[in-house]
Amino acid sequence: MPREPKQISRRKLQFLFGLILAGIFYVQYQLSDDPEVVVGIRAPIVRAAEPASVDPFERLIRNNPLEALIVARARHLQNVADYECVMVKQELLPSGMSEEQEIKVKYRQEPFSVYMDWLRNPGLAVRAIYVKGRWVDSSAKDPDERELAVAQPGKIAQLFLKSIKQPIRGRLAREASRRSMDEFGFQKTLDLLIKYCEMAQNKGELVLEFVGESRFDGRSVWVLRRHLPYAGESGPYPDRTAEVFIDKEYRVPVAVYCYSDDEKQPANLLGKYEYRSIRMRAGLTDKDFEPSTYGM
Repeated sequence: MPREPKQISRRKLQFLFGLILAGIFYVQYQLSDDPEVVVGIRAPIVRAAEPASVDPFERLIRNNPLEALIVARARHLQNVADYECVMVKQELLPSGMSEEQEIKVKYRQEPFSVYMDWLRNPGLAVRAIYVKGRWVDSSAKDPDERELAVAQPGKIAQLFLKSIKQPIRGRLAREASRRSMDEFGFQKTLDLLIKYCEMAQNKGELVLEFVGESRFDGRSVWVLRRHLPYAGESGPYPDRTAEVFIDKEYRVPVAVYCYSDDEKQPANLLGKYEYRSIRMRAGLTDKDFEPSTYGM
């Protein structure tokens, strides 16, 4: 039976991470400037005429994009049990704009499982695994501290321990990402898009339009644009403008760019989420989400 990762005391964990954080902040202060906002080079968006013999989903996404998102979500849940991809993300965090990160990801729908391996610009962890319900701190009073992921710290911290368990919605997680590990995936992205679209639609505040066609990561995509009455971080909506690229074959959002303005200025980027090198139905097993597989 695989050996469970060692769990250390909270006081020792806080002390260790305090040292790591101090070292990271010192290096960043000494060696780097503010992170550059990277929005990438995109192919032109073309508003092509609707083909004469168009399939029902393309007609739907052109004329009723919200309903198309709902249909895409149901199709994805029914047909895709797992996949691998490389996620590129950059977010506005409480500490400022993050560095652009590149993360290799393995995802399984049941049980909900996510493996992340940071290829570029890792934070405190270089790898992390979350399996719903597997690691739980039942003694935690705060609900956000109960669900745990196994994380492998950077090389310096690995001198002391190979892995630790951390809350997926705890303070450190919130400081490192706008989304927790249990919010990863095409389904969760569609869930959030649909949630805020329906909320705004019910209030008569939604603008969601089909913009055209483009290319992303060498693949054909449809482009949707959403406008919401964004009122800042304390408001009910997550952004002012979201541009969403829907892969024509997979019918899932392979890129989402969120801004606090209408003009989509790079300085007003709130979050960028790109999913590249996608391999659907990868045939993942329990071993892919076992810490010992990766020396954790």
